[in-house]
Amino acid sequence: PLSRSRSRSYTKDMPDLPIMLKLAGRRCLIVGGGPVALRRARAMLACDAHVVVIAPQLAPDFETLDVETHLRKYKASDLKDARLVVTATDDARLNARIARQAERHGVLVNRADDADQGDFTVPAHRHEGPLTVAVHAGGVSASAGAQIRDQLLASLDPDWLRLLEAIAPYRKAIQKTTTDPQERQAKLRRLASSEMLDLFKSDGEQAVRDACDALCVRLDEPPPGGGHVTDPDQLK
Repeated sequence: PLSRSRSRSYTKDMPDLPIMLKLAGRRCLIVGGGPVALRRARAMLACDAHVVVIAPQLAPDFETLDVETHLRKYKASDLKDARLVVTATDDARLNARIARQAERHGVLVNRADDADQGDFTVPAHRHEGPLTVAVHAGGVSASAGAQIRDQLLASLDPDWLRLLEAIAPYRKAIQKTTTDPQERQAKLRRLASSEMLDLFKSDGEQAVRDACDALCVRLDEPPPGGGHVTDPDQLK
């Protein structure tokens, strides 16, 4: 068994970069028709991707999804115009061949059977309004990642979600009206600060909107409704 000291000192030699990938309207290929392929299809549909599934047989639940399906074997030409490909077959040699061909075409690869041989992995995640919570356990345990994700969501103050929805339109307005980079960053920090959350809790959404309107005009105006926003330089 691993010693206690070693288990506490786990580090990954080359950490991956967490990113948010825009897939709306993009062609995303899935090769395979089983449960893993089904999960990937649902995740990409949630991002408004154009999902194409290729497999000789598909799990019955695919019939409920708005995906393009081809009941046949994979062909190299299937990679044309694809943004990414998920290899989710039970044939490791086929998965490896698809990955090599995808690399030559500049197509990102997710290998369901061997994550280390692909370009990206899909963490345990959930979208809640404008918020996305994602947890990756370094390839040690996908189940642990899902459990930690659920714990984080269960402990989340629901008013954060309501606040983010309320302030969402103001981000672009501040970016448009404030040309000085430092002032713009200070306004954006204030926009989603804990003080703004306190204002939301104490005085409601309209008070937050009034404060956001003020931020779009000038930085030194305190929010109306009796709230108080700390100096942005203290919100780092």
